[in-house]
Amino acid sequence: MNAKTIGAAVVGIIVLAVGWYFYDMQRQAAKWKNAKEIVEESFNKDGGVATIRYVGVINGPIDKVQDAVWNVERVSTMVENFKKSELIKEEGNTKTVLMQLQALNLPLQQYTMVFTLDKANHTVNFKTIQSQAADLEGSYKLEASPDGQRTQIVYAVKSTDKIAVPFPASVIEGANREVFVNTVRGIEKNLKAPAPAG
Repeated sequence: MNAKTIGAAVVGIIVLAVGWYFYDMQRQAAKWKNAKEIVEESFNKDGGVATIRYVGVINGPIDKVQDAVWNVERVSTMVENFKKSELIKEEGNTKTVLMQLQALNLPLQQYTMVFTLDKANHTVNFKTIQSQAADLEGSYKLEASPDGQRTQIVYAVKSTDKIAVPFPASVIEGANREVFVNTVRGIEKNLKAPAPAG
């Protein structure tokens, strides 16, 4: 085989590999499309800015759900997408946390986030102060059901790309959907776990 044939074969293999990677990401994103944990949603992407809103319902009283959401430094023990959640600083109702996040089969992302608890309004606001690919700013807003047994959780965020993202909006949406669904599942699992002895 001459160099031209070898080069064409290598390019063909690369094209197939890239095509398969994007196909696989789209396939993974699609499996989260009809998750029962999401009762309402919106996703809009305009250029490098995505506006995302997911609403879920958690089986548990609002005070316990709020405690779970506010324990952001423990999110890596509750939600499988978070590979690391390390408390850097805590002052009053504000926490700074280093987080590593992976969704679908996208590359691992690292963020330094500031979270602020508004206890009276059952809201945890957050924003990035350091990130690799995107800046995030948003909130988790909680509302108790009339019987007090369940809690509505509203996740609203604006994500602004810092680098050119080569992935279609459907993949970005699927990644965010996966993280929200796993967050709802993680909180519910945490609420069902027995209290630590002591």
